Amino acid sequence: MRALAAALTAALLTLAADPAEALTGAEWQKLPPPARAAYVSGVVDAWVGLVTVQESLGNRDGGITVFADVVTCLRERLIGPEKVFTAVERYVADEPGLRSKDMPDIIYVAIGPLCR
Repeated sequence: MRALAAALTAALLTLAADPAEALTGAEWQKLPPPARAAYVSGVVDAWVGLVTVQESLGNRDGGITVFADVVTCLRERLIGPEKVFTAVERYVADEPGLRSKDMPDIIYVAIGPLCR
């Protein structure tokens, strides 16, 4: 009975939580460098998690598959977090008109040249 009550409480708390919103490029630039690097790593790590779950389930959800190419590229080319962070920093600096966009979108596009 306790386990059921704990599970129900956890489910209700999860439903009550507000979704996290992505930072924009402008907001991200205001963070100190270690926080910016951690943010980029967190976004990429989330993509890796999504792709890993999809692979383990053996399905091809289109909403997740879009990240599979990027994740596969990073894995196969052994592109580490420092190189990804540098690419994102450069892209945000070079494309000031895109700073109002969400960082996950910016990160995705910034990684593209590393994988071509």
